[in-house]
Amino acid sequence: MNTSAPDNAMRAVARRKLSIPAPVRQAAAVREALRHTIYKPIPERPGLPGKAADVEQVIRDHAQALHLHDLTHRAATQFSDEADLRYAAAVANAVPDWITGLQKEFTTLVGVITEAAAQLPAEVRADRVNWNDAAVSAPYQRAEGAAVQLDQLVSDRNDIARAGGHDGGTDNALYAIAHLPEPTAEAVMAGRWKELSPTLNQWRDLKRQPVARWVHLVRSPDVALSLATPGQVRERAATVQSWRDAEVTRLHGGSITSALHRVERSLAA
Repeated sequence: MNTSAPDNAMRAVARRKLSIPAPVRQAAAVREALRHTIYKPIPERPGLPGKAADVEQVIRDHAQALHLHDLTHRAATQFSDEADLRYAAAVANAVPDWITGLQKEFTTLVGVITEAAAQLPAEVRADRVNWNDAAVSAPYQRAEGAAVQLDQLVSDRNDIARAGGHDGGTDNALYAIAHLPEPTAEAVMAGRWKELSPTLNQWRDLKRQPVARWVHLVRSPDVALSLATPGQVRERAATVQSWRDAEVTRLHGGSITSALHRVERSLAA
């Protein structure tokens, strides 16, 4: 069994100094004890006795030690998959609480970005910042520092989340940190998706500009920022798909009354 996902999650948990629940500690200890048994070194060969009468017994004792080592190794290996599965399950069960444990730091850093964004120009690009103007350069540097920390935190969140199941879906990197409001028939009929979809598009376009990307998110009034578990990522993706499906229904729904009924059925599906 590949245990890289839970092992990577545990390294992220250690970096973030998150508490490790008892079931995880116990499963890790069992797995470590098993590995210690599996990889126990081969017994060293004893020295050759000086008396001929002792040779046979020394060889017999060493042969028994080698045989026991071989049998123990083979037997311990048979427990390996069970130990790995138990460990992976314990880590996966702890994922939601660990992600929740990251939320406070995430919210604090987002607050730093939000405060800095209020002092930055509409277009946020490092190559266009006037570094001689402290009124702009200072908030940009604060936003940059927070963006670096946020990206590191989100990377650790992703390592933890992978131990609990794949986030899945298009734009999962966005849904891991942000979500849009649930669509309503009234909002769909008012054409709100035309205002929401550019938010997603611009976030994709800013992939290589982390400061501008975070500033874009905190400035987007319809985007709520919070870390998500893998299940919540899929829920957020489903929300966006509901917006898209309802918008298509609206555009092809005929009269306003007919379109409204079709949109309502689409959202209720």
